[in-house]
Amino acid sequence: MKLPKITTKQQEILELLYRYRYLDRIQIQSLMGHKDKRRVIAWLKDLRDKDYVEWIYSTDFIEKSKPAIYYLGINGVRYLKTVQWDDDGTLSPSYPLEEVRKRYKDKERSRTFIHHSLLIADRCIGLEAVNARSSSDGNTSDSTDTKQGSVTKYKYLTEADYLNPDSNYHFLAEHEKLRPSLCIIKQKGSVITSYLLEIFDATLPSYRLRFRLKAYVDYLSSYEWEGEEPQPLILLVFSNLNDLIYAKRRVKKLLLDEYYEVEEIPEHVHIHFTTTEKLKGQGISGDIWENDRK
Repeated sequence: MKLPKITTKQQEILELLYRYRYLDRIQIQSLMGHKDKRRVIAWLKDLRDKDYVEWIYSTDFIEKSKPAIYYLGINGVRYLKTVQWDDDGTLSPSYPLEEVRKRYKDKERSRTFIHHSLLIADRCIGLEAVNARSSSDGNTSDSTDTKQGSVTKYKYLTEADYLNPDSNYHFLAEHEKLRPSLCIIKQKGSVITSYLLEIFDATLPSYRLRFRLKAYVDYLSSYEWEGEEPQPLILLVFSNLNDLIYAKRRVKKLLLDEYYEVEEIPEHVHIHFTTTEKLKGQGISGDIWENDRK
């Protein structure tokens, strides 16, 4: 089947929707680094007309003020299945076919899943903003800290990124129990810190939450991290304070069962907690995290 013709910039939009699952127009424009709102709107309309993307948009008076949310349509999925890269003369899919096929069902995802996807995209945009400020400071500042190389930079991988077998972090996808929403690598000068962030749904049954919390404790305790960076700090996000308190108490008990005394917990074993409200308000790099030692 021959697909309708689209521009290189429109292809970039499809790649962003694959990576983040759901995005609004403002997020798409920001991630593309494009200044012309009208041009992005025109690209999206054309993609909708050609069935490359679908949108969630209500004409209800109250809901109309909310921006439309875009996700891959049937031709968008078909397009990604055709994208190939050439390695030593052999052609292979650029995107794992199993993951691409999952996008056929994105119109059926829950509201919570969609909101989490949008939140992850927002936080990634926030990290890009930190990078941009750091680059600007590094180019213009004469401060001692900048001269000593203390500029902070982030790189990050979404779930779609590390699910790609060609990713250096594909080992995360091969873990039987964990599936972080983001893997983040922070570099400040010569100091590198890695993080795994997961957002928990309020409707997650307690037994499954306990299972996931224990999985993270076991993961850190058994030195399963395969990245070149130091063992990651775990960042867990909860929809409300009650769930956060429960998780924090549960993790502390698991750690004490493992190490007997707080003083015995290794320095590399760290799990931090916050709420979605704080994450939305201040971002990943904000002073929003409660630690597992208190």
